[in-house]
Parts: sequence; C-alpha cells; structure tokens
Amino acid sequence: MENRKKIHLNVKTVPAFDPLTMGPHTAFTVFCKTGSTLLYASGWTLKDAIELYACQYGCNPEDIRLIRPFRPR
Repeated sequence: MENRKKIHLNVKTVPAFDPLTMGPHTAFTVFCKTGSTLLYASGWTLKDAIELYACQYGCNPEDIRLIRPFRPR
C-alpha cells in the first residue's frame, strides 16, 4: 500500500446570502500555508471547497484532513 502524505487544511466559515432561498448561508474557504505561499479554495459547501482545492493543486481529496475547530471569518 502506498504511503501518501496527508494535507492538513484550515477551514474558515464565511457568512453569505443565498439568492435562491433569500436567506443566510455559510460558505467555506479551505487553506494552508506552504512556505510563503497561501494555497486556498472556496466553495458554497465544504465538499465543494475541498474538491476545488484538490483539483487546483493536483492532490487526492482522500489525502486531505481538516483542522478543527473551524475558524469564523
């Protein structure tokens, strides 16, 4: 079995407004700092943010771990 490095991401919750339901919503930003570079992705759901991060930075979503508690923005 392959021993892949895990990626630990911070999560920020972002207050938003859903124009479809006309109500408040919480969006998500996942991020990590690598040296002096900040790598991040945002999504309407936490799953969307994680999938976008994995796609943008070429990593496997199964290797992503989340740091808790989440941080409010």
